[in-house]
Amino acid sequence: MASPTSEAEPMKTALIRVSLTTLALSTLALGACASGPNVAPPPAGFDAGAAQFTGWVRVSGEEFKLYAEERDLRSGGATACVSGALPRNAQRAAGDLDGSQVRFSGRTVAWAGRSASQSHDWQGSNIANLCRRDVVILADRVEVLR
Repeated sequence: MASPTSEAEPMKTALIRVSLTTLALSTLALGACASGPNVAPPPAGFDAGAAQFTGWVRVSGEEFKLYAEERDLRSGGATACVSGALPRNAQRAAGDLDGSQVRFSGRTVAWAGRSASQSHDWQGSNIANLCRRDVVILADRVEVLR
């Protein structure tokens, strides 16, 4: 006659397998949400087809967030900004732009058009799209206005 412990072992093993499978599927689902197209159109008034983009800038690492209004810059967040970057060498040469009113020259690209990674490389600068928009700015030059 089998002991109660030996009969319970297969059931315990099966429950552990089901739990691990459920955990793995949950993790995959969360990962898919994080990497999904969780983006919105640019703020009203932003012309994605323009060659120049003027506003107030907040720099975060190699990426900038461009806000149309200074009050939006001060309030922070990603509600009214568009992410972008200058090439790494141009970013370094530009110095501290944080909080300045600027004009970037360049173009936009669709966020969905990047490679399979979670960021877009623009000549050595990584754009993570902190503003969560469906376009990002690939800037070539910057001019500080004030």
